[in-house]
Amino acid sequence: MASRHDVMDCYEKIAPLTGRMLELARAGDWEGLMLLEQQFRSCVERLKEIELAAPLEPSQLVRKHDLLSRILADDAEIRDIVTPELAQLSSLLGNMHRQQHLNHAYGQ
Repeated sequence: MASRHDVMDCYEKIAPLTGRMLELARAGDWEGLMLLEQQFRSCVERLKEIELAAPLEPSQLVRKHDLLSRILADDAEIRDIVTPELAQLSSLLGNMHRQQHLNHAYGQ
């Protein structure tokens, strides 16, 4: 069984990670974003594994709510930035794939 501190520690680690991920997304630093996403996923997996022996205290619940609100807001903005980039990448890959088929069919 994990302690209340373990749960709060996870949230305290995740919140700044999503903040930094948002900064990297805004800057278009996709490689840096992917590296931090690995850390983010690790923290989230740890949080999923935690089984509390006792419920969080009221002050911890308030802090958890604040952190979770911040995490979700950052995540939503990251998605708003990344989604168009992924669509553009998908389009480029589709165009390259069609060009390869044309080159193959009709020669270089």
